[in-house]
Amino acid sequence: MKKLIHDPVSLSEDIVAISKSLKLHSFINYKEYIKNDLSTEEVLYQLLKAEQYIKDENKYKYRIKNAGFPIIKTLDTFEFDSKRLPDLNKDVVMELATCKFVENRQNIVAVENSGTGKTHLMTAICIEAITNGYTVKFRRASDIVTQMTEAASEKYLSKFIKNVNSCDILFIDELGFLSFDAAGASLLFQIFAARYETKSTVVTSNLEFSKWVTFLGKDEQMTSALIGRLVHQSTVLNMNGENYRVQKR
Repeated sequence: MKKLIHDPVSLSEDIVAISKSLKLHSFINYKEYIKNDLSTEEVLYQLLKAEQYIKDENKYKYRIKNAGFPIIKTLDTFEFDSKRLPDLNKDVVMELATCKFVENRQNIVAVENSGTGKTHLMTAICIEAITNGYTVKFRRASDIVTQMTEAASEKYLSKFIKNVNSCDILFIDELGFLSFDAAGASLLFQIFAARYETKSTVVTSNLEFSKWVTFLGKDEQMTSALIGRLVHQSTVLNMNGENYRVQKR
């Protein structure tokens, strides 16, 4: 077999062109990894590791963007203040941050008064989940009911529910801030029922469970069924405490 002879400049250009075509971004700058003290295998290993990092980072950025968080919050910026939040157990939160609850298809419900950092903390846990390769979708409760109402009127509700439930974690924020009529509450129930024991759901609410009937169409039976599916095999975080925003102000 004849040895192919390439012009060094032409060969370099071809390597870059092929790397771009295959979207091997680290290989475009392959010369940076060629060092005299490294063997061919070591150079190849360094290139592949760099390529793996780039692809993992791109996947992470895509999952963050696709989640739809209004603001990115992380655990290191959450203030665990036992005086302000006397009933919040930091050890429980850090255990949730390991994301075993996703593997076990369990839920998280953070309840009690406004301004105590429920959205911040739940977003931070969801960010940890994304870092671990899971997918998340963030929806405000009022928004998802509106979207489901539109989907129902346009005859694609089942498709909408299937799409929403394709994520590993569905984060429903601000449940209880606005009231829903019986039809809206029924739609919300369908989401929880569809995810029951199959996918994880994260919920924040400014009201304790005994008051949920007031915003869920005043239907006690349906409210009881919804709460039952949500809290079964779930971790409930009691975040009753002083309003952080008012305290800072």
